Amino acid sequence: MIKKIFKWIGIVVLVLVAVGATLYMIYLRPFMNKMKQVTTVQYDKDLTLVLGGGGNSGILVSDSLVIVIDTKQDDAAEQLSKQVLQLAGKKPILVINTHFHPDHTKGNKFYKGQSILVGGNYTKEFWMKEADKEVLPTLWLPTKMDIKMGDDTATIINLAQNIHTASDVMVYLHKRKMLFGGDVILNKQVPALFGVADPDGYLAAFDMLPKQFDIHYIIPGHGAVGGMEVIDNFRQYFLDMKTAATDESKKDELVAKYKDWAQIPLLMSPGRTITVFKDKAVKK
Repeated sequence: MIKKIFKWIGIVVLVLVAVGATLYMIYLRPFMNKMKQVTTVQYDKDLTLVLGGGGNSGILVSDSLVIVIDTKQDDAAEQLSKQVLQLAGKKPILVINTHFHPDHTKGNKFYKGQSILVGGNYTKEFWMKEADKEVLPTLWLPTKMDIKMGDDTATIINLAQNIHTASDVMVYLHKRKMLFGGDVILNKQVPALFGVADPDGYLAAFDMLPKQFDIHYIIPGHGAVGGMEVIDNFRQYFLDMKTAATDESKKDELVAKYKDWAQIPLLMSPGRTITVFKDKAVKK
């Protein structure tokens, strides 16, 4: 009897390993390889967009300060830091992390002695537990602040509610009418909804942002640069998944609309979003 039990346990383990390997080869490895790709766009003489290599980043230069929005991970993080340090020279650098996830913060370690700002709803203890002491911030933003950057003004805002995380930060450049959205805004990529992530929080943010800012250009946390259609498309994704969560007859049709979006089964998938909506409905 015991031999049979161990035999079946062995079979189950082998099946799980095979399934995991298949998912990795089909979904995760191509996704990670694509995320490692880096594209640099010189938007204007003072603003450089560095897309990919983790979360999308921006480098904004003024006469007295250089702002870096998200510091990437792995080799891309180091390359970004070299680019930033060359542009900065002896100017101080302000790093802004849109949230604590490593694809946006692992490069913080290359900015020793500089200011690193994050949303003030995180605590130091949370950051050290969920991120890393090596990438620990130095500034915690409770609400918002404005920084004059040449002929533009950068507004840094802590959304201060559960959306992608508990303290997502965005950066809006007034003259350029450009919004850096972090992972609250993705372009043709399914969100990862774990921890305190709240799909209704996303929808509330999408309603608030156009009222507060005149947005012409959006730098999403991941995906291509676009305009307001990026928010509109992402909003529609959440609305469709909310419908799918309550109407089984429409589920397959609505999920199929997003088959060309970057996604990973179980982790970043329409099914996961639907499950979160269902779980919220049960708790109400």
